[in-house]
Amino acid sequence: MAFQIEITTPEKLVASKQADYAEIPGKDGYLGILTGHAAMLSELGQGELKVTTGGKTESFTIAGGYLEVRDNQVRVLADSVS
Repeated sequence: MAFQIEITTPEKLVASKQADYAEIPGKDGYLGILTGHAAMLSELGQGELKVTTGGKTESFTIAGGYLEVRDNQVRVLADSVS
């Protein structure tokens, strides 16, 4: 079972896909997200965001912003993504 993840900046939608696992840099450390994760809102830190789907991992470098997790929807609202 997967969840939907969206990675955006103020300028554009960077990615929108189904994921099995996401490792996201929070302000105080990395957060691991799986299907069914509890609802949460967190400030983002700087680091590598990894999204795993079907055994394949895609990486993004992000800095600042916010993370929202709710109802198997993960929204990464980053200040910058590269």
